[in-house]
Amino acid sequence: MSIEFLNTDYDKVSYLMNLLMAYATGKDADDSEYQHLRNELLQKEHITGLLPNWVKTHRSLNSFWGFIKEKFGTYADRRRYLNEEFEEVLNLLEFGESAAANEKTTVASASVSIPTKTQKKKVFIVHGRDNNAKQEVARHVESVGLEALILHEKASSGMTIIEKIKHYSDEADFALVLYTACDLGRGIHEKHVPPKNRARQNVVFEHGYLMAKLGRKNVCALVKDEIETPNDISGVVYAKLDEAGAWKIEVNKELKACGYELT
Repeated sequence: MSIEFLNTDYDKVSYLMNLLMAYATGKDADDSEYQHLRNELLQKEHITGLLPNWVKTHRSLNSFWGFIKEKFGTYADRRRYLNEEFEEVLNLLEFGESAAANEKTTVASASVSIPTKTQKKKVFIVHGRDNNAKQEVARHVESVGLEALILHEKASSGMTIIEKIKHYSDEADFALVLYTACDLGRGIHEKHVPPKNRARQNVVFEHGYLMAKLGRKNVCALVKDEIETPNDISGVVYAKLDEAGAWKIEVNKELKACGYELT
């Protein structure tokens, strides 16, 4: 355990939240660090009443996982919930804002209130060089009352590409990944094998990134024509981007399963 660098109560609460955030979204987190920080913070009278009530009942990350996976199905909802749950105590420790501190202390033993469910409206779209396919998919998303998030249409605000992907994908609960024939490729030793149609490398990378971030069931890949797809990812949802438009039915089905309301 190497958390001696946490000097202030704010640092410790923030680190505790980050451990929970990581574990809730499929990333690694050190259970011994969580238990150590949890025990220390619960012994501090000026903090214990401001911590989420469920921190008192979940003594390990494994116990917390059983709670959070049933409460929220998507990574985005889990991140939003945890940020809201820790907002008050972090504001108090950083800025001295304590308007609601007394109120929360008096109801420390009450059941956790469920935050208002945010309506899902945005869909992140990953694409290659096929502008027609990108526009067709984006317009369908908009036609069912949702907002299409296309990276190059958004302001960079000084962010790097990966920072921009992270920033705007935080706003979405579902992603559509377009596999279109933008590149050609084959194995270095396959000199007598014709090169195969492939998606751009950024498409494959972002596909994997979004599956890890949003959850595999909340990412759908649309494949146009004959194109090579990654062969080392099992359980991935693929749909044919056919000219007849049957893909729209599949996309709508996946969006509804993710909790979107379509018009």
